[in-house]
Amino acid sequence: AVLPNGDVLDLNRTLRKDNTGYDLKQLFVGAEGTLGVVTSVAILLPPKPKSVQLALLALPDFNACLEMFSRARSNLGEVLSAFEFLDRASME
Repeated sequence: AVLPNGDVLDLNRTLRKDNTGYDLKQLFVGAEGTLGVVTSVAILLPPKPKSVQLALLALPDFNACLEMFSRARSNLGEVLSAFEFLDRASME
């Protein structure tokens, strides 16, 4: 961040947890530019999955969709990362 007097404050660390003192990064973000201007960010992204599996199922009604979701969640656990429902009107 660049302070109003021109000083550069380097808060660009990727440390995940730090309970010592004030969280200056969040203070600058919450101040919406009144304390200084944020000039760079560090983003921690999850690793790209090694593989992706996709299934598109046609089910007769919403209750069948709920049953399928329950089965998928109980059988796949954390492997299941998304489950979407599309009705006939949204497909047309």
